[in-house]
Amino acid sequence: MEEATAIRQTCGSLYGSLQFISGPVLGKWSDVSGHRHALILCLILSAFGYFLLGFSYSLVFVFLARIPIGIFKHSRTITKAYITDIVPKDHQSATFGRFNAVCSIGFILGPPVGGHIAELPGGFQLAAMLAGGIFLLNAGMLWFCVPEVNSKLKSVASLEVTATQSKLDNNNEETTKSLELQPKVRRVAFSPSKLLYSFKYIDWRNLWDIFLIRLTLGIGTLLYKNHYALFLKARFSASPSTVGYMMSYSAIASACTGFVIGNIADWYKDDRKLLLHSTFMMFISFTSTVFVPDLFWLLIIVTPLAFSTAISRICVTSLTIQKGHRHDSGVLLGLGQSFTAMGRIISPTLASLSSEISVVAPNVISAACSFIVFILMVILSRKKQVEVNEKIK
Repeated sequence: MEEATAIRQTCGSLYGSLQFISGPVLGKWSDVSGHRHALILCLILSAFGYFLLGFSYSLVFVFLARIPIGIFKHSRTITKAYITDIVPKDHQSATFGRFNAVCSIGFILGPPVGGHIAELPGGFQLAAMLAGGIFLLNAGMLWFCVPEVNSKLKSVASLEVTATQSKLDNNNEETTKSLELQPKVRRVAFSPSKLLYSFKYIDWRNLWDIFLIRLTLGIGTLLYKNHYALFLKARFSASPSTVGYMMSYSAIASACTGFVIGNIADWYKDDRKLLLHSTFMMFISFTSTVFVPDLFWLLIIVTPLAFSTAISRICVTSLTIQKGHRHDSGVLLGLGQSFTAMGRIISPTLASLSSEISVVAPNVISAACSFIVFILMVILSRKKQVEVNEKIK
């Protein structure tokens, strides 16, 4: 059992490391080539990774199969970038919520279906091959049913103009016009070196806070999820079926939240305020899990926890797009995915170390992470209010 856990954590760390590196690169490339074409290619190469996993009969091939999956499995990130192309800004939070709700349905159905398939002879290989087939099916549906959107393919322009932004202020009008026309001329000559060089000109001063929030929330939520099954078994002697039902209930609660997030966002009309309140609800919920007496009360606490976690995830995505309006959505969401992947790398080790101290220690750390984000949101909200008041004066 310990050996299997170590292998699972190693595979998870490998996957997280590859996601951390490839996220922003593929995000920026999707802005250049078009989100639809990038998504199709990522689905096909991810399918190849799952097919390779289906033919794996040794740990070496399992690790090799994780490489293309870790590099190219950014379908959700690029899909969100495509959503920003076709959905007006005022309706993006609601659309992200419905998108996450549909994804949650997959998390509800996937584990029990995969578990039944895994019980068959050669079940693991069959499940991996089926997953690869689903990825190929999605790529085919995307190719034939979803149109490309060209109106917002401005990433080469942002790449070139951002790289020369500091020079434009000192140049004359003629030079400015030539630089504005430069992306259309140099579109074919775009190279990976320019792609990597463009990250230097991202406005980190404006985006550092939302990326820090994403990292902190990612560590807190992933730490809780990684430790959840062990927490149920150690604290309440829960059976495997009970653990499965509790996980499914959390996914159902998250899915229901996704379908109503649009109404909640319309009522708030401020993603920052909504994130502030949702992180405080997360802090209360995580803290309550430390003192929960039995499974009945845990089931009650899981409801607001799943609710607040889903809302926070959507708010962070929306704020990332809003704060980085000067950049393209693909690279922004790709960078956000890198910070989430960093949390995915840290959380397994942190869960193992903290659980040696106490079975509720990971929950305490998760509560601390949500409280840190809450305090940060309070500080940023007050700072923004001061800036607004100064502008009015």
